[in-house]
Amino acid sequence: MRKKLLALVLSCTLVLGTVGCGDQGTAVSGDNAETQTTAQADAGDSEDTAVPQTEEEAPAEEGSEEAGEVKTPQDFETFKIGVMESQSNDSTVLRRNYYENYIGPRYNVEFVFSEQVKSADDEMNFIENCVDMGVDGIISFRSSPDVNQIIQVCEEYGLPYSVNTTRTPMVEGAFTGGYQTMTGVWGTEPATVSNEFKEWIKSVASADGSEGFMVTSALAFQGNTMHAECTQGVLAALQDIYGLTYEDTIENLAATSVPLEVPNDKGINIYIYPGTNSTSDNWVQGASTALQTGKYGVFLQAASTYGYTGVAVDEVERGFDMNIKVAVNASISDTLVTAFNTDDKFGNPSLDMATVQSVSLLSAMGFVQVYNHLTGYEALNRIENGEPAFFDMPIWTLSTREQVNQAATWDNAEKETWVFDEDAVNAALGIYNPDLTNSQLNDYYKSITLDWVMEHMN
Repeated sequence: MRKKLLALVLSCTLVLGTVGCGDQGTAVSGDNAETQTTAQADAGDSEDTAVPQTEEEAPAEEGSEEAGEVKTPQDFETFKIGVMESQSNDSTVLRRNYYENYIGPRYNVEFVFSEQVKSADDEMNFIENCVDMGVDGIISFRSSPDVNQIIQVCEEYGLPYSVNTTRTPMVEGAFTGGYQTMTGVWGTEPATVSNEFKEWIKSVASADGSEGFMVTSALAFQGNTMHAECTQGVLAALQDIYGLTYEDTIENLAATSVPLEVPNDKGINIYIYPGTNSTSDNWVQGASTALQTGKYGVFLQAASTYGYTGVAVDEVERGFDMNIKVAVNASISDTLVTAFNTDDKFGNPSLDMATVQSVSLLSAMGFVQVYNHLTGYEALNRIENGEPAFFDMPIWTLSTREQVNQAATWDNAEKETWVFDEDAVNAALGIYNPDLTNSQLNDYYKSITLDWVMEHMN
């Protein structure tokens, strides 16, 4: 049934292993590093997952040995893909499960995972270790200006390289440099999340801003586009609401690498606290200290750090008898569900709003880019002028317990109720859809809206 529903959506939309970051590392893929999982999946019903071709577009021509030939994972050697992680949280644990236990066996792929990468040197060391281990491609979840440097390394080694970011001036060199191994980038347009944060602030802010605002800007100072845009969105919203004048540009303020009480002409308390629990041993203590001043009644977090700040928020609410409004940019996880189902002192959920991404969808989009490249469908990763593509990922806003509890049934590793399951992945692969085009694939991703998921995951 889901296959037919998926095909219908496509038709309507489109016709119109741990590896150390140092010099040494050991691969762990599946339950045993020496007996890698190489199970192969059923090819599936290609008619159900085929994406129709529009009249205006030409199909990708690199796909198969014969035009229109449909292949399966069994027709290819076992691929090995390296995965670089910049954080350590619920999402990275769930992603590893999805890759190793769901994607790997179905597509004849082994995965090698990095430790937490914090710098370009960490990335290059991981890539060099991957080369020694015979890795065929790299999926990176580290968004930074280092992309321009890392693609040169991957180009030298002939490794397809996909990055979870967006096309910004920061990484423009990777798009215009003519790199054959740059498979493109994928992620949510930062302005989308920024606008969600803006609208939420406007709905909860007081007339005079006397409650104060705190923003944990996460890795914005390291160039993470999503985190930077979230922080900028908060500053822009406050500027609009209260007619503020800042002493520096919003972009520079959001990128601060040190805690900053933002100077403004109205004297409103605005505090930016960079980093995460993964970047500093003292980060949680610093965040708690700032909250315990009682100066901030609205608390926004650009990354999934609410699990580490919840205790401090609760203590401040009780100690100061103040109802702190909390919003976060997160992913669907047990921690998120627990937070929404935990009452604060005032009987409200301890989280008020979350912009969320599906871990399986986010992870699959990176996998699809590399896998399409490895199986001969490089054209799916290129726009009309031949430059690497940007694939826009949907993001959803949850603000009620009902929404969150329904979302809790998705991306469940034990039950394998993944938002982006095998049918969905197959619909994005050239081997099953030889006539699929880049723009069709992008439209397909955009069609995975919250309403669609709410309806079809149940």
